[in-house]
Parts: sequence; C-alpha cells; structure tokens
Amino acid sequence: MKSFAKFAVLGVSSVVLFKLLATILFPMLGLVFGLLAMTVKFALIAAVVFFLYSIFKKSRREVEEVEVEVG
Repeated sequence: MKSFAKFAVLGVSSVVLFKLLATILFPMLGLVFGLLAMTVKFALIAAVVFFLYSIFKKSRREVEEVEVEVG
C-alpha cells in the first residue's frame, strides 16, 4: 500500500507541475511564433518596398540620361 501512495503522490505532483509548466510555456510559445510571424511580415514588406524602389529608380535613371557627342 505504501508504493501505491508513492505513485499517487508522484502522479498528482506531475500533473500539477505539468499544469504550471503549460501555463507558462504555451503563452511563451505563442509569443515566439507571433514575433517570428511579425519579423517575416516586416521582411516581406521591406522586400516589396525595395523592389518598387529599384523599379522606379531604373526608370528615372533612363529619363535623365542624355547622350553628348564630342567633336
């Protein structure tokens, strides 16, 4: 009967520890995944802005170029 009491205490304490760990761990995982998603979103926005900037910069450069003949 003593071994049954030890296993019962072990089971109850493991459930309590799991609940405490889950209370802290699951929100932290959500925070990490949220920050990762935000980083990917900002990188995508920066890539689109850079792409548009490079397109407009090339078209502006072509307009400004003028050929000059020497001689």
